[in-house]
Amino acid sequence: MSATEGLIDADDLALLATGFEAAMAEAPGPAEADVALYELGWGELLAAAPAQGAAVAFSALGEAGSAAGLIDDVVVHALGLEVSVRTAAVLPAPHRAAAPARRQGDTVVIDGLVSARAQMASIAVVAVDDGGDIAIGVVDTSALGPLPTTGGLDPGDAYRRLWAEIPAAEVTPAASTGTWEAAVAAARIALAHQLVGGARWMLAEARQHAVDRRQFGRPVASFQAIRHKLAESLVEIEGAASVAAACVQDQNPLLAALAKSLAGQAAHTTATHAQQVLAGIGFTAEHQFHRRLKRMLVVDTLFGSTHSLPTEIGHTLLTQATAPHLLPL
Repeated sequence: MSATEGLIDADDLALLATGFEAAMAEAPGPAEADVALYELGWGELLAAAPAQGAAVAFSALGEAGSAAGLIDDVVVHALGLEVSVRTAAVLPAPHRAAAPARRQGDTVVIDGLVSARAQMASIAVVAVDDGGDIAIGVVDTSALGPLPTTGGLDPGDAYRRLWAEIPAAEVTPAASTGTWEAAVAAARIALAHQLVGGARWMLAEARQHAVDRRQFGRPVASFQAIRHKLAESLVEIEGAASVAAACVQDQNPLLAALAKSLAGQAAHTTATHAQQVLAGIGFTAEHQFHRRLKRMLVVDTLFGSTHSLPTEIGHTLLTQATAPHLLPL
């Protein structure tokens, strides 16, 4: 793997993307996927080029539809801590981006999510709101109580709700060199790439079905209404992808929020059109579309959703009384 000034060569990135996607597709579960990705060098890639590494891995995550817990690594790394397959992160509750825990006297109340990584992790990193100041701590996963093995928020049990009250003494202060704001921005950029990757998969499935399916003696892909739906999906995907790609060079929190919002909207639009093109086959047990749709709906809610982020972005613009420069088209 060659690197210059922290940037990985494009050919190496393409090979990594192919390897990551294959590893996720072949792994029987999220734990096996995490281990396989670390064996392929995910940890080293994240350390060498965090933005590029996350873009490649999360695009592959979306394409493969895996439940791997890579979001934990992105959050932990952005906080300046060491990543490991045995380290999980407590994530904010759906539609939120605030610290998932708060201190109340001698107790820490956690109201958030954990990924499938928490099942095999020995420690979890948690951001605690201590009277307006965000403190980063580490807690033994056994202190979080029994984590459910089923009943997750999506078909692969990739994410589960977590509510716990633990003694503050059990949260060990971490030597964090990053901020929660930086962790949120990094997570949003990574998730934007995952949503774009998932939308690309849905569009490809819908397109192939439209080519193969025949009505009135010709492929339904030749019908104008079908072509318009596929074209609209492609335009939204490419627009969201361009903003997500810009975040690789500029991880500004406002741009990160915009990338996540646009990617979520593109995924929603594509899912709607793809379901209309696929019709009933998309919800059959044999087809993966309905599982990918449920995963997308959950991922969209992480660290703010396409419904909540526009309000946050508008508030930020009003507070700053300025608008960022437009991205080159």
